[in-house]
Order: sequence, then C-alpha cells, then structure tokens
Amino acid sequence: ISFSSLPLMPQGSSKKQMKKAVKESHARRSGALEKIYELTKKDKEYNRIPLVCTKKWDIIGALTEALISSQEQSIEGEESHDKNSDSNLYNHKSDLDEDRRLICWTFNNLSIPYENKATIIEGKNFSKMLQALTKVVDSNLPEAYLCCIFFMNLTFLAHAIRPVVLYMPLILRDVGKSIMPSSFDGIGALGTRVLDDSNSLLRTVERLLIANSPSLMKPIKSVQGEAIRWACGFIRNVTFLGEVSVVDHNINKDRSNDSSYGDNVNNSSNNDTSSANDYLSGNSGRQGVISRESIEEICTLISTTEIPRLLVHYVRDSPYPTIKWSKDSLEDISLGVICNLAQWTSSREALRRAGAVQSLEKIEGLAGIHGYRARAIRCSLGALPLQMN
Repeated sequence: ISFSSLPLMPQGSSKKQMKKAVKESHARRSGALEKIYELTKKDKEYNRIPLVCTKKWDIIGALTEALISSQEQSIEGEESHDKNSDSNLYNHKSDLDEDRRLICWTFNNLSIPYENKATIIEGKNFSKMLQALTKVVDSNLPEAYLCCIFFMNLTFLAHAIRPVVLYMPLILRDVGKSIMPSSFDGIGALGTRVLDDSNSLLRTVERLLIANSPSLMKPIKSVQGEAIRWACGFIRNVTFLGEVSVVDHNINKDRSNDSSYGDNVNNSSNNDTSSANDYLSGNSGRQGVISRESIEEICTLISTTEIPRLLVHYVRDSPYPTIKWSKDSLEDISLGVICNLAQWTSSREALRRAGAVQSLEKIEGLAGIHGYRARAIRCSLGALPLQMN
C-alpha cells in the first residue's frame, strides 16, 4: 500500500484534470487508511501483532509517510488558498483531517500489544514516526490527544521510556538520522539538550499543556482537555518507579475509542513495595524494568519545566468536586504524577515552588485514595511528620 503525495501530472494538464487526479489520489489513500483502521479495531485485535511484526509489510512506515503527507498537503492547501482564487483544487481539508484521525487511531490500536511496542521502538521508522506525531501535538490539532495516548501506550514498555521521553528531532549532517538515546545510557548532558531543544517531545508536550490549560476552567469535555489528560498520563508513565515485570492485560487495553484505562489497579498487600507504589501512583501494567537512576533523572528533568506547576494547578483549581475525581480523571492522574515526583529530593523543590504543600492541605483529610496521596505527598515535602506503621 502506498500513500503518496499529490500525483505527478503531464505538462499542460488542465485545472479540471488536475482536480480530478488529486481527488482520485485522496480517495485511494483514504480508502486504504480506512481498511487498515478496520483491520485493527477491537473486534479484529488479532490482526494487530501480525500487521506490525511481519516483514511482509511496513505498516508503521506507511502510516508515518501518510501522516507526514497529510500535514504537508494541509500546508500546501492553506498556501494555495491564500494565492489562488480557485482554491477548490487543493481544498480537501476535511478529507485530510479524517485521514489524520484514522492514522492516529490506527497507531493507537497497533501500539497496544507489548510485542508491537518492542517492534516499533526498534524499527527503522521510529524516529520519523515520533517526529510526525510530535508535529501533530505541536500544531495542537484535534488529534493531539490520540498522539498523547500513543506516547503513553508505548511507555508501558520500560525499554521505550527513555527513547520516547528524550526524543528530539536533531538531524545529524553526516548520518541523516534524528538523535535517539539508548535505553541504557545515562541521561546526563542529553537532558540539557532536550530542554534546550524547543522541538523535543518533552518541550512540545509542555507547550500543549500550557496552551490548553485555560480550556479546563469550564466543566465541559473537549479534545483540548483530553489532550491534557493523556499528556499527563504519559508523564505519569515515564515518572513511575515500577519494579514489576509481569503484564497486566487489563491495563494495556484499547484507549483510543473509550478514553479510559487501568480499571484494575494493583492495590494488594502493603508489604509489597511495588504494589504500594502502583496504588499511590495509580499506574501499573508496565512490562520490563527501568533503573531507579533513570526514573530519578527523568523526574529531575521534568521538574525543571512548567509541568509540576501545571499538575498542581489541575488539582487545586479543578472545577469538579473531589467526589467526581474518578479513576484516570485529570485530577487523579495529576495526583499520581505528583506522587511520583515527590519521591525524589531533586524534584521535590519544584513541587514546593508550585504550591503543592498548601494546595493539597484541603484534601489530605479526605477518606480514600485522594486523601491518602495528599498526605503522602505532603509528608514527602516535609509538611507532615513521617508516620511509621
């Protein structure tokens, strides 16, 4: 399957011929995208692993090229609209929007199986794919929330956390590839480069949160609010200190259609440190192990951004009463991330500066998980005495 750009036309072709050729090309591409999406839906999830792990096709590469092509054609269409009175030739915005939605949905479906996560991050198109998805987020398009879910899906695999969170599209002159960090190298100076690069995935997610935060002041569900929620879900994944190597298949389920996940949080015996951490964070389902040092470095990196301030803001200024802070609501996820950051001396100061100590005081007396988290966070920040059971 090929998702090419606008077709090449013979010299001297009329506008009518060009318009027909463009329309036919878009129709073929849209039809192919629709068929691939249908093959990956919930009722055909058995297709997901073969589509990605086979060597017969390169579905990830094809989807990546299609996403890049749709973005380029959107730009061309806007420029043509400005310069050409006959804008109908390139005015296929609604078709391109639908193509982009199908691509992002399909990416999400394909990223759910753990076998696919590993294949995707080791694949030759990984860097280019991240660049295309990051561009969607940077443009704050309606599909940005699907991209954030995709980032979150991938980072349920421990081996994917560092390459995703440290991604930046810096092109090496001699190699022609984006710089991709190893899953095992120390972060060190690379973290500074991520912060200095405004196009890095981390900085792009930060801008998304800043730009869309005003939309949260009204208790109305929107794509902007969903983008924030799942961006925070991604941050929760990459800051979570988990030491569990088993797979919880109830966690790793299709999120692109129902916008929910993680109904079965592991909250068993308090003698199990990993389970206790899962319960506090609200996160589980990770496969594989990432070192404590890497998670601490990532938390330190995030603490130098505006993200801690925004997380505290989402909890403190929520338009919803605490009784409506359901599992995987923005407030629930934000508290989980704050719990993750509060574990490290290097990131606690950012929470103090953000006003976490004062903001969480009003909910620490609540029964249930939210009060429990607030007390744990304030204890880590030195506002409450350490309680020994």
